Amino acid sequence: MMNSIVSTEEIVIILAGCEQTLRLIQATPEYRRLQTSEHFTTSNDLVLNDAIQSLSEVLDGIEKVQLAHSFDED
Repeated sequence: MMNSIVSTEEIVIILAGCEQTLRLIQATPEYRRLQTSEHFTTSNDLVLNDAIQSLSEVLDGIEKVQLAHSFDED
């Protein structure tokens, strides 16, 4: 197992990049065609928008922690 040290800023950058990438994929005609296919299923009826929303909520949570820590330091 590889141990790597990742800063909070790097975590935010990576997660925001993933969110943006998923938004780009979601906007493509190819993905929309796949998702609207009668054969498209997931075990929990999740779609790409659910992943985007989850990443957005995680980023909001991180922002709240950072904001709380900045108030603690003042």
